[in-house]
Amino acid sequence: MKVLAIGTSRNIGYFAALSLLRAANTVTFQLRNVSAFDEDVEIQPFVKSGQTKLVKGDALVQEDVRTAWTEANADGVPVDVVLLSVGGTPKFTLSKGFVINPPNLCTSSLVNLLSVIPHDPPIQPKIVAVTSNGVTADSHESIPFLAKGFYALISVPHADKLGMEKGWQEQLGGKAGWLKSIVVVRPAILTDGEEAAKYKAGEDIPGLWNVSRKTVAHFISNDVLNNWSKWEGKAVSVGC
Repeated sequence: MKVLAIGTSRNIGYFAALSLLRAANTVTFQLRNVSAFDEDVEIQPFVKSGQTKLVKGDALVQEDVRTAWTEANADGVPVDVVLLSVGGTPKFTLSKGFVINPPNLCTSSLVNLLSVIPHDPPIQPKIVAVTSNGVTADSHESIPFLAKGFYALISVPHADKLGMEKGWQEQLGGKAGWLKSIVVVRPAILTDGEEAAKYKAGEDIPGLWNVSRKTVAHFISNDVLNNWSKWEGKAVSVGC
């Protein structure tokens, strides 16, 4: 597969992209700072071999996203997968709980991506967008009662994640429009633990507490992309 990875310099996107590289896929990273991987002993062998390409750009700038898309397709082989795992570093405030800057980071990134992808490419890319469990009313009902206090503290970032989901459902017509090949991945509360041997994945699964970033990355690279027909068009909660 040929993959365009946006917002993947660390965390879920990074681990998923690394797994895809190890499986002999090619990955083009869009990075605000192309030196981010200079000392990365995991990524550097793939950079030197040409299996991965680093493109400078910001997901919030539409022309930068267009450049990344163009570079990823420059050899004439269409992009098969776009992995969008954009996220900011939350800061805590007494008035609003955790906030990110800008507050529409994820929403704008997805809108920019969907604005530059041609509506009739030779192969419509599969899009994997990482949001969060509990962003919609239905998925919020499924989270454990004792966890809802924490979710109240992240309502501002969650509003952005919800906007990201609506970006494909409403702004471009969702399943009824030109864009059909997308999977939304909704992790439970994220941790930095190791990849879990067992975890749950499905639509609005009740009782999910947390999940490691490496586990979500494994789900994306080993399950979602290998079983696309099973997950296509769904918003999938992942957790333990």
